[in-house]
Amino acid sequence: MSLTYFCPSCWSEVETEIICPKCGQDLHEFSGRSYEEKLISALRHPEPTVPVRAATILGEIGSRAAVEPLIEIATSTKDLYLQEAAVEALGRIGDVRALACLEDFSREGAVRVRAAAKRALAAFKDRQDASKR
Repeated sequence: MSLTYFCPSCWSEVETEIICPKCGQDLHEFSGRSYEEKLISALRHPEPTVPVRAATILGEIGSRAAVEPLIEIATSTKDLYLQEAAVEALGRIGDVRALACLEDFSREGAVRVRAAAKRALAAFKDRQDASKR
């Protein structure tokens, strides 16, 4: 069984090149990026379970750097599982930049995504209430 490698920039299949033949990304440079940066890049991975896992982990580590990419992926993907994972991650991160997105998702969309958005908004409210005490 052979492994398939992808360029972390354009997600084209690559063999053992040091420079991606499609986009010119220095693949060795990518290895020096932080774990958080690699997870943010993985939100665009073509294998459907990878972005879901990346979103989940970004939420678990509370990545504020991932807020905008998570909002973008949540609002642009048609994959409901990825949408749900991105919404849940935004709720865990708890950054106010996500509020409008979460409010929109709490009103429309797939049932599971609406439910995730409502839970995320409730967590926001709980954090605000706790900070007032």
